[in-house]
Parts: sequence; structure tokens; C-alpha cells
Amino acid sequence: MITLYRKDNDAKADQIEERFKELVLSYKVVEINDADETHIREGEKVLQSEEEINEWLFELQQELKRQRSITADACYIDPVTGEVC
Repeated sequence: MITLYRKDNDAKADQIEERFKELVLSYKVVEINDADETHIREGEKVLQSEEEINEWLFELQQELKRQRSITADACYIDPVTGEVC
């Protein structure tokens, strides 16, 4: 599960959430206090720096594109019967 730990009024966290929505991800949001930094947790992995988060989001986007292209719902014509699925 992807979890975004964020402060209430945090532009960085807003941008991350926007990317999650663009990627159509399932994620959880946990509000944190001002002493904590905005970060993402995915299983055991914790991402805090902007560079780490951006790299992770880019890799995730590429992986989702690949998965979605392979599992796309497609229709075909059966060559034996000529029936459309």
C-alpha cells in the first residue's frame, strides 16, 4: 500500500497527490504534524527527498504504462469462426 504522510497546507504534498490521481493510484493519506517531513511509504521503502520521490514517481509511471499496455482490454476477430469477441 502506498501511503502519503503529509501536512495540511503543503504544496509539495499537493503536487504528489495530483500525480497519484493522474496515475490513477490507490493510496492512503496520513496527516502529520509540522515537525515531520512529507514523505511516501511503500511497504518498507520510505521516500523523503524531492529527488527520491520524483525518481520513484517516474519509474512507477513507466511500470504502470507497461502493465496497462499488456493488460489492455482488446477485442479481436476469431480467425476460425469470424466471430468478434
